[in-house]
Amino acid sequence: MTIDALDLFGDPSILKVSATDIASAGSCPRHLAVKIRPDVKSRRWRRSFGSEKTFVLGIVTDLVRAAHSSEWAHDPQHLAGWIAQELERRRVHRLLRPYATAAVTNILEAHWDIEDEIGPLQLFQSDPTIGTVERTLTVWGPLYRTEDGVREVRRYRLGTAHVEPTHDDLLWTHTAAQVAAGYPSRDTPVRIRVVEIGAADGSIAVLFDGTPEDADAEFAAEAKHVAGSLGDLGTAVPGSECASCKIAGACDALIPVPEVLGQPSKGYASRSVSPSDLDRYQRCPAQWFLADARVPRDAEYSGAQTRGLLVHTWLETAHARGVGCSIDDLPEPGGHIGLAATVMDADDYAIAHPYLRHHVSSCPLATDGVDYVASESAIHGFDHDAEVITVTKPDLVFRVGERLVAREVKTTATLPAGGADDVYADNLQVPFLLAMMGAGVAEAHGCSTATVEVEMLTPETSEVYAWDLDEPELAEAVNADVAAAARDWHVDAEWHTRPGPHCAWCPVRQWCPDRQVYENQELAAAQSSPADDEPAPF
Repeated sequence: MTIDALDLFGDPSILKVSATDIASAGSCPRHLAVKIRPDVKSRRWRRSFGSEKTFVLGIVTDLVRAAHSSEWAHDPQHLAGWIAQELERRRVHRLLRPYATAAVTNILEAHWDIEDEIGPLQLFQSDPTIGTVERTLTVWGPLYRTEDGVREVRRYRLGTAHVEPTHDDLLWTHTAAQVAAGYPSRDTPVRIRVVEIGAADGSIAVLFDGTPEDADAEFAAEAKHVAGSLGDLGTAVPGSECASCKIAGACDALIPVPEVLGQPSKGYASRSVSPSDLDRYQRCPAQWFLADARVPRDAEYSGAQTRGLLVHTWLETAHARGVGCSIDDLPEPGGHIGLAATVMDADDYAIAHPYLRHHVSSCPLATDGVDYVASESAIHGFDHDAEVITVTKPDLVFRVGERLVAREVKTTATLPAGGADDVYADNLQVPFLLAMMGAGVAEAHGCSTATVEVEMLTPETSEVYAWDLDEPELAEAVNADVAAAARDWHVDAEWHTRPGPHCAWCPVRQWCPDRQVYENQELAAAQSSPADDEPAPF
């Protein structure tokens, strides 16, 4: 497919391929095809960006680079003060400052440890490139050198360095080593190192340590063919890359869902959103912001959430067969665990089994006239009015004649007392899915109407609650609920904290500047309460 066929313009022969692109060879082919062609753009759409710098690893990398030329930053006693001053001078958002402070400190301490091992290092080049103007190979990261011919290129991880690298990590490593070895200068390198540093903990992983000839040979054998075959304009596979893709708003792989968010115009920036994002934002805008910035998180799973994850894992495997579930698929725990053996161990199966056995009687794929569509597959839409990619991932999608049905499965101790009304109120996924299906998803699947179902599983029974889009006034109510949930998120550019009981289990709590506010409020209330009052919950 040509760029003209996609209504793109620019010179497609100019290529700039990064180590990250090569390591991401398994992602959307169309996204890669336009990403490695910097001159190619869409005629019909331009991504809009917010006013705040929120790429936290970029902020950290800039600060580390600046630290190398600062006398204050070289003194551990003054480092914290220098970082605080730089964060203020650069007007970095206050929510990012705790993480950035820890990350810069950890990286610099790791840098000093490396210098103790191989000698003083000079920052040689930021984001080095090799090749020609028309065909460039590059790596996003700093390149250092020693006086005796060692070159070291680095990759910073938001969390922990990968001591046991994946296949994609090795593709990045081979490419980075090739760029480090080939970067032109008057000195001749004799040793090439590729090092990862975990910004969250200062961990160090040496992924390559060899001669320039070794670097050339490994790139030629392992990564060069990948670099040469990157991208395909004719193939688009929506995924997480859509949020940063420069042609997302003009990509025909995203289902048009006009006005699905109920916002009349574009908001803070072009981006993506899911029901869980809006849930998180409603709980605390700061929690959403930090999660979106991808700072390291604590585990979010409680016992109930772990149980739900196990149930969903089994159902995804079972439904992917495209046939109905039967009791034969669910042998009693204690012996052979059947289908579950491919995705979990016996202990996990014993946790999930009491819930799964009640799914069999309500499995839709066991019903005549039902056509399987997808299991645990994300649906990506694009709201052109809001300039937002909308993403939702129902547990199961199937067709019954002209009706498209999306089902969510939840595990719980008991069925909700308020029935369908409680389920709707507690699960933004329901109106969000209904709104997307009504705005274009059902039509994209050749259907004229749609239903969203929620199957509630308990250890004793199950119940399926359903909402049909052709119910009178339902579509209007759904659109109003989604618009209300998205309204503040859509335009917010400050992301204030909202301290409350959720602070105790917030997955990004360690990076929040107000993490102690709620505890302090509760402590003050307890100290001023009468002696016979119940103690504060936290």
